[in-house]
Amino acid sequence: MNQIIGLLDCHNSPELGGLTSSRPLASTSFLGRYAFSDFALSMFSNAGVDAIGILIKDHQRSMLKHMGNLSSWTNNTKIGREVIFYNERGILNPAYNTDIANVKENDWVLYDSNAKTVVVAAPHIVSNIDLRPLIEEHIARGEDLTIVYKPIEDADEEFIGSYAFDIGEDGYITSTYKNAGRKKKANVSLEVWIMKRDLLFDLIKAHERVDMSFGFRETMEYLFHNSLVKVHAVPWTGYARRFDSFKHYIDYSFEMLNREVADSLFDPERPIFTLTHDTPPALYGAKASVSDSFVSNGCIVEGKVHHSIVCRDVKIGKDAVVEDSIVFSNVAIGDRATVRNCVIDKYSIITARHSIEGAAKTPIYLKQGAIL
Repeated sequence: MNQIIGLLDCHNSPELGGLTSSRPLASTSFLGRYAFSDFALSMFSNAGVDAIGILIKDHQRSMLKHMGNLSSWTNNTKIGREVIFYNERGILNPAYNTDIANVKENDWVLYDSNAKTVVVAAPHIVSNIDLRPLIEEHIARGEDLTIVYKPIEDADEEFIGSYAFDIGEDGYITSTYKNAGRKKKANVSLEVWIMKRDLLFDLIKAHERVDMSFGFRETMEYLFHNSLVKVHAVPWTGYARRFDSFKHYIDYSFEMLNREVADSLFDPERPIFTLTHDTPPALYGAKASVSDSFVSNGCIVEGKVHHSIVCRDVKIGKDAVVEDSIVFSNVAIGDRATVRNCVIDKYSIITARHSIEGAAKTPIYLKQGAIL
């Protein structure tokens, strides 16, 4: 799809406790082999959007490591490209380290392109939206701004803190509010915005004029409430989850062990791409037992794994037990060790015969590089 720029906006991602203390949510592991950023980047790629900007707020080292050579999500390797947007001035002034300020600091990418349309997506909303027809409709209608939303019936528990909309019969937003969990039904934002390039420049100007601490969401709301922009809303009824807490990270990860749920996210017609690793397939010992689990390539399993997610290059020793847990890459679990209801961050070591057990409602998080 020509003349379109995709922006992966990592500025508004929620914190997930210790998981995001040294990395952004965008590069945090999901399902053993993916990072959260992979889903939005793949949506761009599957829609033919090959010019992509990645707006990094902080922890750039982790994000750069995952992005590799910046080509895993680009179909057109001749003219397509991925560019890191990083606002060094914003690091010195955190209150003003917004996504709009980041775009302004790197606006050379916009001036270097003939793109007429900009698509923005967020990594903490995991979905697999078919963007192509939505972009085509946006352009055909001549809309300034199109927002993708999901009608949900559990808004008292899900998407808390997200923007939600009242929508008229003509498909345009009539009012906006933040979901405080006071009612069950709501049209919640999936933080996918399709806009004219000119509107993006209007957002930057309004941001400078109104409040320098505003980001995209606040500035758009300002323009909307002052009748300066008309917002068209389009629904997405497929899988969509907002990863906004450590509990949701665990719950939504484990729901992927349900084949029907996983199939609703992983559509073979819109594959999810990620950075590849040249590691061998998982190796299972003669007495290994694995059930209801994801086990990634490069693992060596000689013990029991049940209802768990195991990332790349994990070693699970003889007679060891891993249950109801998420184990990040390069973790070693010794012989006869026991891990239950835990999230074990990368490079950790659970020594032989050691036991670490949380509860279903209060799982244990073991920080990166820990040794027990």
